[in-house]
Amino acid sequence: MKQEDELWKAANRLVSESRHGIMTSSSADGMPHAAWMNSFTDSAMDEIITITARDTQKVKNLQENPRAEWMFASRSMETLIYLSGPTEILFDGDAQLYWDKMPGKYHAYYWHYVNSDDYRDFVVIRTRVEKVVYCRPQGYHKTVVFGPGA
Repeated sequence: MKQEDELWKAANRLVSESRHGIMTSSSADGMPHAAWMNSFTDSAMDEIITITARDTQKVKNLQENPRAEWMFASRSMETLIYLSGPTEILFDGDAQLYWDKMPGKYHAYYWHYVNSDDYRDFVVIRTRVEKVVYCRPQGYHKTVVFGPGA
């Protein structure tokens, strides 16, 4: 998704520097679920990666409705970035590569659910980014910088 637009560069920088974002999923009947998540992305912002326990509401939702939206905020909350797209749940060997790369995983909330450091006891959630929205809440200015509506 490499873009040269200044807003895309600003969005990429904010997401890359953020270690936490809010991931929102919804069940098949539309019930939303939002959670703070430890995450990382590649330099092209093609995908957002996170780890969670296998038996969570977000995993159930994504099995029913495999789409997610992420929100990342600047420290001052003056800038918000929304990323959305189709999402996959990776298990076992498919998850190991991402498990090894995840920064700060040993400080994440999922340790309250699973008392193990074996990657096979967790799943990796991978969202393939199809849309990026840059938002400045003051004056409520939103700009789609990539994807539908750009």
